[in-house]
Amino acid sequence: MIHLIGLGLDNKEATEKGLEAIKSADKAYAEFYTNTETINLERIEEKTDSSIQKLSRKEVEQEDKILEEAKDSDVAFLVSGDALTATTHYDIKHRAEEKEIETEVVHAPSIFTSIAETGLNVYKFGRTVTLPENGKPDSVIKYVEKNDEIGLHSLILLDINLEASEAAEKILEMKPEFSKREALVLERANLETQEISRMTLEEVSEKEFGEPPHCLILPGEKSHKEEEFLTRWRDW
Repeated sequence: MIHLIGLGLDNKEATEKGLEAIKSADKAYAEFYTNTETINLERIEEKTDSSIQKLSRKEVEQEDKILEEAKDSDVAFLVSGDALTATTHYDIKHRAEEKEIETEVVHAPSIFTSIAETGLNVYKFGRTVTLPENGKPDSVIKYVEKNDEIGLHSLILLDINLEASEAAEKILEMKPEFSKREALVLERANLETQEISRMTLEEVSEKEFGEPPHCLILPGEKSHKEEEFLTRWRDW
């Protein structure tokens, strides 16, 4: 059996259900190649009396270590954020089910709920896009503009070590017309050092932010209430 367990974005966000699943498993593994490591695994090991081994992308995706272990063992697979936010994790669930390996999913807080702290309504976000550290895919602008066409907000997830300022530079290189566009920067979501800033995308490109992880939000059409909520952050 495989337990796909979300740990949330910061310590103490793993659920009681998740901790119980780790404690009962024969083996426990964790990966942090899809998100910045912000979780103290030693703390979880102490709470569950378990030993947790970190796996690389190769071990998970190419060597299929999780599926191989789950054939004969009860395996806990730990990821930051929610258990199924990353496509690669749902792929593990799907392939396990194809091999008739039982699966359990334990959900936890993720960036897709944390963005509500900006004051923008989560149900008014359109397609999410990811901006890699290396490269400037045209799809980022393409889908932001598609969201714009129907008035939806755009969440731009950034590669693990990509800072908001560098991301803004990349976007402006692809679309200079966005320079005066309103943008929100969410730094270190759910951590005690979380920060939210509101400014133009050009200002984002010129500002020095704190440690990642960061994400960018380009608002679409805002309701009266959303406009009111956003006044909490510095006017742009």
